[in-house]
Amino acid sequence: MADGEHVLVCVAWPYANGPLHLGHVAGCYLPPDIYARFERARGNRVLMVSGSDEHGTPITVTAEQNGVSSQDIVDEYHNVNSKALLDL
Repeated sequence: MADGEHVLVCVAWPYANGPLHLGHVAGCYLPPDIYARFERARGNRVLMVSGSDEHGTPITVTAEQNGVSSQDIVDEYHNVNSKALLDL
């Protein structure tokens, strides 16, 4: 890849149904972070994007176990996980 290329790094989206754990960091976030840093070191322009998966059975199950709505679970854990990644 030539210098100055645009590189898009897309990171897996974990379900927003609980706090992140070491497996998320090691399996979902560390590898693309290393790759993005490598591409930046090569002089490329990198956009690394991710998010929270706000749909799926894990969220519904967690919401039912806690007696709240799925949206309440998503809102809580998206914020918790965003802060955890920024702090990391």
